Formats: sequence, C-alpha cells, structure tokens
Amino acid sequence: MDFKKKPDLRSKASASSAIGFESKPFIEHIKAGNKFKFKIKDMQLNAVFIPDLSWVMKNVSKENSKSLLKHEQGHFDLAEEITTKTRARTTNRFHDRPLNVKGKNEEMAKKDAVLQATGIRRKIEDELQKEFKSQETKYDDRTNHGLIVAHQERYNKRFEKLRA
Repeated sequence: MDFKKKPDLRSKASASSAIGFESKPFIEHIKAGNKFKFKIKDMQLNAVFIPDLSWVMKNVSKENSKSLLKHEQGHFDLAEEITTKTRARTTNRFHDRPLNVKGKNEEMAKKDAVLQATGIRRKIEDELQKEFKSQETKYDDRTNHGLIVAHQERYNKRFEKLRA
C-alpha cells in the first residue's frame, strides 16, 4: 500500500486507508431489424485503494508499523470480500439484461442505454459503499483498530482465504 496523503495530525488514528469501488458495464448492441436494442453483457466490479487520500503517521515504530500495515491491508481485503460476494449477485441480476431504450436513431438509443447502465452502476457502487462502511465499522470495533491481536489474527486468516 502506498500512502500519499499528508497525515492528519489532529487525528487519533495512526493511519487511514481510502477505499472505493468502481464498476464498468459492458453494453452490447442487439441487431433487431429497425429497432435499437441494447443489453448489459457484463458488469465488472472492483475494490480500489486510493493512495492520494490515504495516509500514515511518520512516527510509528517499525514494530508497530508492520501490524498497522496488516490492519490497513485488512480494510482493502474487506472491500475485496464484499466485492466478490456482490459480483456473483450482480452477474445473476444483470448478465444479458435487456435495456428498454428510447431514441429516434441508434446514437440516441445508445446514449440512453449508457445512461441507464450508469444509473445501475451508481446504485451498485452505493450498495457496495454502504455494506463496506458497515463491515468496516465492525472490523475496527472488533479489532480496536488492530490493537486486539487475537481478533485481528482471526480477520487475517479470513482474508488469507481470499488470496488462496
């Protein structure tokens, strides 16, 4: 993880990881005579670490920095876990989903398809962010920001399964 933002000296935290989500719909044009039809062929979902909004205090000891980094990595792992679960549901909901588009010509119909897909994409990203914030709060509370070693270790083992 590459923390680029200057540390927040007023914060009680030793670090802060900014995590976001991105989605990319793949829209396909369906040939249907004179009608303009489009469908969502696939919806790509990813968790994203945002270095420019993430920071770590410079005065953290080497001993503490390893466990701090592991805890911060856990925030991203949690986002990955949520994204993986959501990806499966999203695929079932939107794979090959037809879009009822409006438009007098193909270009206008395509714009409407993109607009609809963007609305769907935003809704998915909002759902991901809401679930992440809820899970992230539990993660920080249960581990006391990584200070309760036994709880942090349980999460670490859980997250290792993501990379297996």
